[in-house]
Formats: sequence, C-alpha cells, structure tokens
Amino acid sequence: MKVIYRLTILIGLILVSGCSAVHDSEPLVPPVAKRPTPFERSQALFSQGQYDAAYDENQRIFKETGNASDVALFNMGMISAHSANPKKNYGRALTSFRALVKEHPQSELIEPAKTWIQVLEEYQKVAEEKRTLVKERESLVQEKEKLKYTLEKSRQLDVEIEKRRRETLRR
Repeated sequence: MKVIYRLTILIGLILVSGCSAVHDSEPLVPPVAKRPTPFERSQALFSQGQYDAAYDENQRIFKETGNASDVALFNMGMISAHSANPKKNYGRALTSFRALVKEHPQSELIEPAKTWIQVLEEYQKVAEEKRTLVKERESLVQEKEKLKYTLEKSRQLDVEIEKRRRETLRR
C-alpha cells in the first residue's frame, strides 16, 4: 500500500511540475508586430494592383541601396512589363532587365532577366513589323481609292467620248 501511495504522489508531482513548466514557457508579453520589409511592401502593392506605387517602392529601394539591388531592378522590370499594368512600358522593362544583366552578372536573377530581354525584344520587333504592315495597308487602301477614282473618271470620259463620237457621226 505504501508503494502505491508513493507512486501516486510521484506521478502527481511529475504531472504538476510538467504543467507548471508549460506555463512558465509562455510569453508574458505579446510579440511586437514586425515591420514589413521594403520588398514585402512592394509585393503587397503589386498584389493590390497598385503598379505605380510598387514600381516607386522598388525604385526607392534601388536608390537607397546604392544601385546594388538586383531584386529591385528585376521587380521594376516585371512591374513595367506586367500584362495587367495599364501603364505597362516595355522599353522601361527592357532598361531594367538590361541594367540587371550588366550591373549584377552574378545575380540569381540573370537567367530570368535574359529570358525577359529576349521576349521583350522579340515583342518589340513584332510590334514594329505590325506598325509597318499597318502603314503599308493604309497606303494600299489610299492607293486603291485613288485607282477607283481614276477608273470612275476614265469610265465617265469613255462615256463622254462615245457620246461625242455618236453626235459627230449623226452630222
């Protein structure tokens, strides 16, 4: 009986000391909310569709880091080229990606930046070809209209000549 009594007391002490250790490890003061890092702020703005503000945030980071931030350059390129950005600017995106490649050759973002450069250059080439084709089409449409006008005048002239020829034959 003494053994059971002692075991019960021992188990009770273990349980009580185990519970008190758990309570002692809980913080007495709630943790202070951490400030978002600049890139977290930029990402939040980007996610909310505030592209200009996200771009400006990355530009600020870039300037504050003494032009040493490859991530900021990459982000500025991505924001500038993003399809949902109503003010997308492929030239500005190319400038950012090219600066990244030139100024940060050891960056982990080099390969994605090079890919974006190729894609954007190809897009600009296709866009230029499209502009050229549109101008050529407009020119051809104008030429067609001139030819239609000339043809109509020629028909009218033929009718007038035929009319005068008949009048001459009647006399």
